[in-house]
Amino acid sequence: MKRKLVALMALLASLSLAQTPTNTDSHTVTVNIPSVLQLDLNATDYLFDFADASLTGTETVTVNSASYTKASQAAYLTFLNTASGTQDFAPTSLTGTGGADYGTVNVLTNHAQWTVKISSITDGPLTLGNGRVKVFAEKVSGGGASWTTTPTPITAASPLTLFSASSGGQGKSVYKLYYLFTMDINDDIPLGGIDHESITVNLLLTSP
Repeated sequence: MKRKLVALMALLASLSLAQTPTNTDSHTVTVNIPSVLQLDLNATDYLFDFADASLTGTETVTVNSASYTKASQAAYLTFLNTASGTQDFAPTSLTGTGGADYGTVNVLTNHAQWTVKISSITDGPLTLGNGRVKVFAEKVSGGGASWTTTPTPITAASPLTLFSASSGGQGKSVYKLYYLFTMDINDDIPLGGIDHESITVNLLLTSP
C-alpha cells in the first residue's frame, strides 16, 4: 500500500511539472538576399547608312567633345570629294533610343565591384573589317568610370572593357554608349556596294 502511495505521489508530481508554464521561448529569423547583376542597353541597332538620302550631310553628333558628321549619302559624297585619308562618322540613326544619338546602358547591382565589357563579336565580319567600328562610353551617373578615354576600335582588345567599378558600385549606374564608323578614301568598295551587312556586339556584366 505504501509503495502504491509513493508511486501515485511521484506521478502527480510529474504531471504538475509538465503543466507548469515557462517564461522563455525561441524562434528563427531567416534572411534571403539574391545576388543582383542586371545590364540593360536600350539601343538595338546603330545604323550607318551611307546611302541615306534623307539627311543633308551637315547633321552632327558630339562625342567626347568632338563633332562627328552623321552617315548619309550627302556626307559620303562630300567625303569622297574632299578627303585624303580617313574620317569617323556617327550613326545615321539608332533604334530603341527614342531619337537619342547614343544608347543608354543601365547597370543595377548589389556588388561593389563590377565590369562591363564587349565579351564577343558575332556574325560578320564586316567587309571593311570590324576594327572600323569604334566605341565610346560616357558616364552619366552612379558608380565606376569609363575605360574609353577616346573612341576606341571594338577590336582593340578581346574582351574590351568599356567601364567598371572597383569599389562603391552598388545601386544603379548609367552610361551613354556611342559608336562611330571609320571610312578610308582608299576603300575599294565592291561594284554591288555593301548592302546592310551587320555584326552583333555582345556586352557582358561581371563581378569578382
